[in-house]
Amino acid sequence: MTEKIRILMVDDNPYDVEIVRALLRQYPRAQFELQSVESTARCTEVLEHGPFDLILLDQNLPGEDGLSLLRRLGARADIPPIIMLTGDGDERLAAEAMRCGAYDYFPKRSINSIVLARAIHQALEKFELDQQLEHTEQVIFTLATAVEAKDPTTGEHLQRITHYAIRLGQALGLDRHRLLLLRYGAILHDIGKIAVSEAILCKPGPLNDAEWGQMRQHPIIGEKICASLRYASEVGPILRHHHERWDGKGYVDSLSGDQIPFLARVISVVDAYDAMTSDRPYRKMMMQEEAVTVLREGAGSQWDPDITGVLLDLVQRERLSKWEPTKATAL
Repeated sequence: MTEKIRILMVDDNPYDVEIVRALLRQYPRAQFELQSVESTARCTEVLEHGPFDLILLDQNLPGEDGLSLLRRLGARADIPPIIMLTGDGDERLAAEAMRCGAYDYFPKRSINSIVLARAIHQALEKFELDQQLEHTEQVIFTLATAVEAKDPTTGEHLQRITHYAIRLGQALGLDRHRLLLLRYGAILHDIGKIAVSEAILCKPGPLNDAEWGQMRQHPIIGEKICASLRYASEVGPILRHHHERWDGKGYVDSLSGDQIPFLARVISVVDAYDAMTSDRPYRKMMMQEEAVTVLREGAGSQWDPDITGVLLDLVQRERLSKWEPTKATAL
């Protein structure tokens, strides 16, 4: 027997509820079980006591409206996918609903049984895929931490560079999505070093040509490892190109200037700043004044001059002079 798909409909209009119930009964290839509540308060109560596979959410409700509920619940991992029901021609509401996490939306009057059932199945499939991707991301983030543990001399490097990258990104005026990508890039930028031997990572002296050859593969390997991330097409270029130089003398593709992805340029300069102001196997940490001098001299040759200028401004205003774990961006 086919397992029923449990749907919670949040709508204070009994007539609309019965229409949807009738539409679902018309679709022969699936079995739906529809329960309805008339307000967002009742929706929250019902969700606490029983599992549902999907929510059909009306916008016009007594008290809190549907969009407000979506904003409140959309970030919770235990909430099933939500399809928003809107009025005809309400494109702005529909767009905002999708931005807040709705899996789909429909003007009520345009729904028929086949379209509704198809939308429900597509939302459930996408939700399952998102759950799988979240698990994959956690595995990859754990792997990134394990890579850092291979080299004990770079202790808390991921936390520091993530903190610096987000602070710099905010100063550059990046929007929320690009800050999210920057966070991913910071956490994962060196994940490809999983393929680099600890003897090379911890070597107290200069690397020879063969060792450098192995080290320079880590951006390519990192890009491949993270190919299954939901933002792989946007994060991958950060991982691949964070060792490029503004003058084209970096690796792996010898890109120069604006050819280098913008977020990779951000990671490049904060990675360098952290490397200079931390102890490494081959040298002691620089004083901040010395690091500032190196950054200033390298602006326009090694690093993007504009991004470096903003970083220097942050450093000189002592907003990046010390990394405080309690204030750092969490992994």
